[in-house]
Amino acid sequence: MWYSAPTAIRALMKEGNEVVKKFDLSSLRHLASVGEPLNAEAVIWSKEVFGLYFHDTFWQTETGCIVVSNYPGMKIKPGSMGKPFPGIEATVVDLKTHEPITKKGIVGMIALRPGWPSMVRAYWNNETTYKSKFSKGWYHCGDRASIDEEGYFWFVGRDDDVINTGGHLVGPFEIESALLEHPAVAESAVVGKPDPVNMEVVKAFITLKPGIEAGKMLELDIMNFVRKKLSALAMPQEIEFVDSLPKTRSGKIMRRVLRAQEWGEEIGDISTLENDM
Repeated sequence: MWYSAPTAIRALMKEGNEVVKKFDLSSLRHLASVGEPLNAEAVIWSKEVFGLYFHDTFWQTETGCIVVSNYPGMKIKPGSMGKPFPGIEATVVDLKTHEPITKKGIVGMIALRPGWPSMVRAYWNNETTYKSKFSKGWYHCGDRASIDEEGYFWFVGRDDDVINTGGHLVGPFEIESALLEHPAVAESAVVGKPDPVNMEVVKAFITLKPGIEAGKMLELDIMNFVRKKLSALAMPQEIEFVDSLPKTRSGKIMRRVLRAQEWGEEIGDISTLENDM
């Protein structure tokens, strides 16, 4: 079994299929991913090169175990988080009323019914914050998602990562997933940037695949690619090509570092960064 992170999977994609084919991987029987959402392109790619889908999984330090997952035997929907793990009751709740959303496809906050064995019991010396995570019989994960007609969860973004542009809420994960489908893009991170008219606009930080050079024409091509795939609102208004993205040592992209740079805010604790800034 191979339990990996999207960053590692995308790094392999960046190197091309031939790298994988050099090795005997016939013993692999199950692939899973954790740490941040796994884009659909990576799931489809894994099936092509390994003959197996990567199964995305969702959990937090506070949950102590996987709570939403694509587990063996399930139909895989590339880009979906999957379904609640057996024994876990999960839903999405309205951001204002904190009541479960019954209409399918509507974005809300992922919420879990408290009481599973590994649930967080406290935040050290911070009872107020701990209590704020619970409302109307649900634990709020702090992530936004929607649920489709078959009960599959679709990640939108961390509640504090969602971009408000011109009064419309845009999820960074959807834009990042679209960017990764462009043949030149290896990795991407999307944040909101201050704008005097629209409150925020979308800015994308992009690393390119080997042999591809950054330039204005490529920037415009990528912007139009996202506009056609998603919408004008989701299209990055600015693209910055970078050599690498800030990540934790476990491979999770730290968008808050990029956002703090754009907003002129304190970056805060970066002790978990893979590389010093």
